[in-house]
Amino acid sequence: MDLNRLQYFLVVCQTEHMKRASEILGISSPAISKALKILEEEVGHKLIINEGRGIKITDKGRELARLIEPQLSNLNKIKDELDSSRSLVNSIRFGTFEVFSTYFAGELFHKVFKDYEVSMYELIPGKIEQALEDFQIDYGITYLPIPHPKIEHIKIGEVSMGVFAKKNTFKNLDFEELPFVIPIRPIDSSPTKVKGLDGWPDDLVYRNIKYRVGLMESALEFLRQGMAVAYLPTFVVELHNRSVKSEFHLSEVDAHVKVKKQKQGIYLVKRKTDIESDVDKKIAKGIRTIMKTT
Repeated sequence: MDLNRLQYFLVVCQTEHMKRASEILGISSPAISKALKILEEEVGHKLIINEGRGIKITDKGRELARLIEPQLSNLNKIKDELDSSRSLVNSIRFGTFEVFSTYFAGELFHKVFKDYEVSMYELIPGKIEQALEDFQIDYGITYLPIPHPKIEHIKIGEVSMGVFAKKNTFKNLDFEELPFVIPIRPIDSSPTKVKGLDGWPDDLVYRNIKYRVGLMESALEFLRQGMAVAYLPTFVVELHNRSVKSEFHLSEVDAHVKVKKQKQGIYLVKRKTDIESDVDKKIAKGIRTIMKTT
């Protein structure tokens, strides 16, 4: 049965007057009459009869109205909730890890989403995909995509990677002697042989790991103090250097030939069932814009 016809019928029952029902529904009386005749054919019962200049609801009609009223009410509540969530287009939830949330996220939200209410969740690769499946976030940003049957990874750019340290430190050390600081949390289920959040190609090059930290900002502090080197995206270092005094600026140090000029893809992570929207395009465009200006 057509929901519109049921709604028309319910309004007619509530008003017991075709003209008033027509005014409430905003459609003509003949259109309502036609819809109700079709409904009567569908249910196999006479629902309304003419009485003088008015109408009368039959017993079967009143029984049908009693049955459908709570169902239509629930359906309208569902529609209202959907409309309400749709009206919150200026609310968005991101999941990403510190490479993007440190320095980069502020640039992205300021330039692209300054009119949005933004929630940022710190999640590692794998957890980003799971949070999307569970509808805990709306989008993810990563450069370590973890395959998931319900999630797609849309490549929206590339970042150059390098080994960085405080300026004028470790100049006379061979690569094998460089003291690396790395993320303490490992990556699970990665399709590559990358084991850490910094994306170091562990299968290609061994490095001297001296420090392990839980926060990227902690790693950057090790660098600022001249204690370590780290494998970082170039754009992160450039954004970092903008926000600190020149004496704490970081610069690239000579790395192993196998990791020179390495690039990492940047991926927008979303549910496969999520219809492409203007927000997708805004995120992609915003990231590309920031990459060009760093």
